[in-house]
Amino acid sequence: MVRTVFLVLLVCLVAASGEVLASDSIDVCVMVEGFRSNGGSCRLLLFDSKEGFPDSRRQAVAMLSEKIHGHAAVFTFKVTPGKYAIAILHDENSNGTMDKTWYGKPTEGFGASNNPKIGFGPPGFEESAIVLDEKHNHLTITLIYL
Repeated sequence: MVRTVFLVLLVCLVAASGEVLASDSIDVCVMVEGFRSNGGSCRLLLFDSKEGFPDSRRQAVAMLSEKIHGHAAVFTFKVTPGKYAIAILHDENSNGTMDKTWYGKPTEGFGASNNPKIGFGPPGFEESAIVLDEKHNHLTITLIYL
């Protein structure tokens, strides 16, 4: 486990140390931890406004998917510096949606940037919003299973 975390951090540092291709974009590294299994995949949705947050793929500015290794997943991507919110889903059965019970309780893991506390319903854009820039481009999101 320690080896996996070290390897993930090393990948993030290498990705962030590379030369930026466009003068207005930055490298971002997001580590997702707390998976209860390595099954399925991890999906990241990136939003630059509250419209559609946290689950509208159509309104997200980016959608990425990664395999889970050692109960962690790492995403690296480029964005223009600014205010964003990230939504994460552990799609354990790889069906492309968040599975829920008949009364709406998620049965798969989820998370958001800023790791907000979960009450009734999903977290909002403002409580999940982060500013991504040259100095703030690495973050860790811990999954929640209800």
